[in-house]
Amino acid sequence: MSYFPFLFKARRFNVENAEIMLRKHITFRKEYEVDTILTDFTPPEALVKYYPWAFIGYDKEDAPVRYISMAGDPKGILGCATKKDLIKYNILAVEQDIKLAEEQTKKLGKPVTQITYIHDFGELTFAKATNKKAIEIILLGINLFQDNYPERTKIALEINTSIYFSMMFSIFKKIVASELLNKVHVLGAEGWEASLLKYIDADQLPAFLGGNRTDPDGNPLCHSFVVHPRDVPEYYYLKKSEKKLSSSPGVKKLNITRFSKVELPFEVTEPNSFLEWEFETKDRDIAFAVYFQENSLKQSKPVEILPKQRLDTYYEPETGIYKCIKAGTYIVVFDNSYSWIHSKEIYYKMSIRGPEEIEGPNEKTNASHLIM
Repeated sequence: MSYFPFLFKARRFNVENAEIMLRKHITFRKEYEVDTILTDFTPPEALVKYYPWAFIGYDKEDAPVRYISMAGDPKGILGCATKKDLIKYNILAVEQDIKLAEEQTKKLGKPVTQITYIHDFGELTFAKATNKKAIEIILLGINLFQDNYPERTKIALEINTSIYFSMMFSIFKKIVASELLNKVHVLGAEGWEASLLKYIDADQLPAFLGGNRTDPDGNPLCHSFVVHPRDVPEYYYLKKSEKKLSSSPGVKKLNITRFSKVELPFEVTEPNSFLEWEFETKDRDIAFAVYFQENSLKQSKPVEILPKQRLDTYYEPETGIYKCIKAGTYIVVFDNSYSWIHSKEIYYKMSIRGPEEIEGPNEKTNASHLIM
């Protein structure tokens, strides 16, 4: 099998470990019908239109380049497709890129086996960076990718990085293999265009990434072949939430009257712990925010770390996860002070988990947004 050399190398030429990995890989290919995915799989229309990525060309050493924006609509993507279709859509992209690499090998008479990735963190918000389901499925994606496509990544170029990138990466790097981690290059929030041009010719690179390529009408965003982040219209959602959180074990209930708010403090004693939340409203929306207060400063004013936003859980519960770098008091706020008429009924689960309690989920994890 053509992929065995990659598996063998990924397991540092240990025959026994490579055999175990190969058996898992064969199961993976059967479960997701990888051998026929290029011809038989038709992805949901919403994913094709709203999943923010694209094959954009080849780098200076003729490897395929895939651009991926991290600022898409996680709730919409999670709501418009089944978990299996989301996984298969990402597998489809990897298999398409591998096919392009194989075509390059035949065309150029030299081996082209790897893919260059550009991950764009521009316009990433706190809410998207802490979306628990998105983070869980990214962890799943990392596991699937490094177990089944080892040595396929040539380099990963991280652009428009911010504090939100740091928050996400602090979680992801816990499970990334050292060989893959060494291929990650963080290019920052400024000056990354020049860095990209060291790897990719300007005529291959879209203008919005610092290159020369545009659409035929001159549009630098290259909408003709790049899917940019947009909210998924609600008519693509598979179904309305059945509001099951209210009857699940351990759930708590709040009644928040009009013109009022509720603050829920959580004491974090161990740095790098994780604050997790899941909540839904019985109906209508609620404003949600998270604050931090250092316990060593008795009179210190709480600092807003998750800006207040009005959230509607019509389609699914709101979930999130935040890495608490510092010990102190983290205050979750449900704010209904904007409502002149309606009280809000909230069902929620919240907890603090230790630094070592976040792990990459296996393939059965109930999560739904995959990135390769």
